[in-house]
Amino acid sequence: MKSPKIIITAGDPGGIGPEILQKILSDKEILSKGDYTAIGPKRALGKLPSAVKIVDVDLKELAFHKRPHPDNGRIALLAIEEAVRKMDSGGYNLLVTGPVSKEAIRRCGVPFQGHTEYFASHYSTKTYMVFLTGKSMIALYTRHIPLKDVYLKLNKELLIEWISGLNENIIKQLKIKPKYRVMGLNPHAGEGGLTGREELECIIPAVEDLKQKGFDIEGPFASDSFFVYENKKGVVAITLYHDQGMIPAKLLSRGHAVNLTLGLPYLRTAPDHGPAFDLAGMNTADPESFRRAILEGIKLLGNSND
Repeated sequence: MKSPKIIITAGDPGGIGPEILQKILSDKEILSKGDYTAIGPKRALGKLPSAVKIVDVDLKELAFHKRPHPDNGRIALLAIEEAVRKMDSGGYNLLVTGPVSKEAIRRCGVPFQGHTEYFASHYSTKTYMVFLTGKSMIALYTRHIPLKDVYLKLNKELLIEWISGLNENIIKQLKIKPKYRVMGLNPHAGEGGLTGREELECIIPAVEDLKQKGFDIEGPFASDSFFVYENKKGVVAITLYHDQGMIPAKLLSRGHAVNLTLGLPYLRTAPDHGPAFDLAGMNTADPESFRRAILEGIKLLGNSND
């Protein structure tokens, strides 16, 4: 495969993103695998290898803050916007986004829920959040909504539509046909209606309908035991709310999961952590999740080109 052209945003300029990116892109093994363009304030990125192109996106009159501050948010959002413009212009293969503070961007007056939702709005499309853990992939049916609202989003037709769309994009973008395993919503997957009826009234009928359509799908599973005994390669675990998916994703990957967005015109990956303001500037932040976001993205590009 021809060396991929990769855009990486630095993330929140007051967080750990810029210093981690500087460390990663100084690695000769990483540098040899792609043609990199880093987007963010040059004064935060510091000295990068000459092979790395830098797009200096900055508001020089603003300071960087080691907390969720609108100054940081403005710069981080400008970098995301510039990255999207470049991806839309063509010629680039992979977008890797550094960690941002949702609060910092919202404090600029932008209703920002996260990168995934931002891209969905920009492209007027449905996006799918999937985490790569090293074994099973974990897909989040709902993402950044209050737990009390999850059941309002859960009905047979919506679940069928969402899983069908996820499957279409996995086959199209990743060139694999996975096994789907759907988690239950309630304790012990409802226990036959004893602890809740969503499994009986929604999840089981949806699973049976998709089986009839040829999907390799089972469920509902009790999520408290599934990730202990059923965590296998080739499986996509469908979780119904944020923490049901994120807790096992981070535990299984030892904090090094990779966030993958499907449904875009290109592949987008990201580390599974935030800006970690408390660690910024200490040179102690773990770069592995960001590193894997780059390497897994390149690997997935190879799959999509096979």
